[in-house]
Amino acid sequence: MDLARRVSGLFERFSDHIARLHVTLKDVNGPRGGRDKLCILRAELADGGEVVVRDRSSDLGRAISRGARRLKQCVSRESQRRRHSGRRRSPAGDDGASA
Repeated sequence: MDLARRVSGLFERFSDHIARLHVTLKDVNGPRGGRDKLCILRAELADGGEVVVRDRSSDLGRAISRGARRLKQCVSRESQRRRHSGRRRSPAGDDGASA
């Protein structure tokens, strides 16, 4: 599994929004097993923000997939929020037309 290619392909659509993507993988319990595979995904956003997602599973591939899916949702939501926060809204009922 080529992790770098797999993860970067998932975020290709957000290349204008993500300046850097960090992936940390840990086996928390070592040989004892259980839900101990941890995937931490951290996206440094182009405008200076940051989004961090953690996922834990007994299967490392599942932790990566779920974490990446959640990070995509968070980055999408954050980019929409930042894009809309710059827009000014007109007062309710004001369509800009003068009477």
